[in-house]
Amino acid sequence: MSSDPTEATAAMDCAELTRTLDAYLDRELAPRDEMEAADHLAACEDCRALADAQRRLRVALRARLRAAMGPGSDAGQAPDALRQRLHLALGREKKPFLRRVLSPVSFAALAACATGAVIVLASHGGTDSLVREAVRKHTRDLPLEVTASASGPESVASWFAGKLDFNAAPPHFSGGDVRLVGARLSNIQDHPAAYVRYDLPRGHLGLFIVEDADRRFGEVGRAVQIGPSSVRLINERGFNVAVWRRNEIVYSLVSDLDENDLARLVKRTQELDR
Repeated sequence: MSSDPTEATAAMDCAELTRTLDAYLDRELAPRDEMEAADHLAACEDCRALADAQRRLRVALRARLRAAMGPGSDAGQAPDALRQRLHLALGREKKPFLRRVLSPVSFAALAACATGAVIVLASHGGTDSLVREAVRKHTRDLPLEVTASASGPESVASWFAGKLDFNAAPPHFSGGDVRLVGARLSNIQDHPAAYVRYDLPRGHLGLFIVEDADRRFGEVGRAVQIGPSSVRLINERGFNVAVWRRNEIVYSLVSDLDENDLARLVKRTQELDR
C-alpha cells in the first residue's frame, strides 16, 4: 500500500510525458504510468506529434543500423564487438533497443549520426528499481506535507519521527546554497520512504530515504568513493542520480545537475557527517 495516496491521482502533464517518452515507446513504463501516458497522448495533439516523430526516427535508425551491419557493408564502420552487440539487440523482441545499445546519447544526437558512421559509446551499466521509481516520483512534483517556510528547517527534519519505522533524518549540505523546502511521505515499490525537496540557486533536488536491510537497492551505476561512502552515479531519463548507503538506510538524490556537480554536492554532505 502506498504511503502517499496523492501519488495515485496526479495526472501526467506535457513535461513529464516528454521526460518519459523514450521509456513509453520502449514499453519500459509500469502499467499505471503507461496508461497515464497513453491517456495524455490521446488528449494532447502536440505530444502526440512528438511521439509520432520519435517513432519515425526509431524506424529510420533501425533501417540504417541494419544496413550498416548487414551483408556487403563496410566492415570498418564499427569494431566487431560493437557490431555483435547491435546484431543481438536487433534480434531481441519486446525489449528496448536503441536506448539499451546507444544510451545515454539523445535521439536528437542520434539523428545527426543516422547517415554517418556508427559511434562507440559507454554507459554506467543500467539502473535499478530504486532509481527508476525515484526519478518517476520526483518528476511528479506532488504537494509537500510539511514545509520549511511554515515550520522551520529543523521541524521538517524531525517531522518523519513516528511516521516511519526507521530514522529518516535528511543529510545536511555545507555551503548554504542548498535550501530545504519541505517533505512528504512516499514509497519506493513496497518500501515506505521519506521524500525531501531542496532548492538550488538554479533548479531543485529530490532526496528519497528508504530502509533496505535486504540490500535490494544501490548496486548499479558508476561507483565513486566520496568521503567515507561509496556513491553510485546513474543517469536515468535525463536526470543524474546519486545513491549511497549508511548501514541499512539508502539515500537517492535526484537532480538535473551534471554528474561532476552532483558528486561535489554529495561530498558536502559526507564532509559534515565525518
